[in-house]
Amino acid sequence: MRKLALALPCLLAVACGGDFSNDDLEFHNALPQREDLAAKLPDTARSGQGLGTRAQRLSASQVLGGTSELALQAYTAGTRFNTSVDGLLSLLELFRDAPPTTRETDRRIWGPFPAQDHPGHELRFVMERQGASFAYLLQFRPNGGGESAWWTYLPGTFKADGGIRKGEGTLALDLKQARAHGFDTGDATALDRLDIGYQTKALPTRVELLFTGAGATVPLTRYASRQTPEGLGEMAFRLPGEDLIPGGLLETLDILARWTPDGRGVLVLNILEGDAKGAQYTECWDARTRITFMQRNWDFLNPTEGDRGSCPDVSALNP
Repeated sequence: MRKLALALPCLLAVACGGDFSNDDLEFHNALPQREDLAAKLPDTARSGQGLGTRAQRLSASQVLGGTSELALQAYTAGTRFNTSVDGLLSLLELFRDAPPTTRETDRRIWGPFPAQDHPGHELRFVMERQGASFAYLLQFRPNGGGESAWWTYLPGTFKADGGIRKGEGTLALDLKQARAHGFDTGDATALDRLDIGYQTKALPTRVELLFTGAGATVPLTRYASRQTPEGLGEMAFRLPGEDLIPGGLLETLDILARWTPDGRGVLVLNILEGDAKGAQYTECWDARTRITFMQRNWDFLNPTEGDRGSCPDVSALNP
């Protein structure tokens, strides 16, 4: 998603000599930063080793004492999660580092500036405040257009609660709208919209990504991340259209993975739709990502393997 970030050298040039008022900083602090939203992965995470975008088949890949392909899948999901968040937030950081062009009591405007990646267009960033709540818009319009010509590429909201950058927020990329206005969305042609929702006011903090595919009416793929100050991390994701179980149907999976800072983890996989609807698989792994415990609710003869006591204590992430 980083390819979606825009190059705004004119805006950065303004930032070099600008000053910020205390009130400006209140607007700036309503914008999330990477450390607020990034998924916390263990230092030992080896994301992407031999993994494609599809989940691995349970029957072929999960062996007690072997490498947990599902753990690596979770780490890969965490890496992709962070890449998507990073690309979106890179747009906001350009404005956070620059003083506004226009100041009103409860409104700030940056721009208009030439949209160098989109000749013939200009852009602006608008933030409005109502009490402890903020709404912001990254907008484009054709050069020479009036106020009604502005259209929104990135909308966002934030409601402050409990301190600097503490609260609840949303932001999104409207890729369908961008394509309708003739913009090239690069590597995101299969998406109509990317939505992020987050809360940083209480522990554990939580961030959720929703991906709406081209032509879809509701998000089908979702990723959520939570973490604690002690370094426990969690990734929950729903994946439709996975060929996890051999058969004629594709599966829809719900996966919940949790891990400790040293890389030990536990994962629960539920099959919501497909050839093995209702099946549940639980797995634990050690700091070297080797499977130490397995449980299958469909196997009545050998439902568990390994030592359940090897599973790490991640109860601090429980609701």
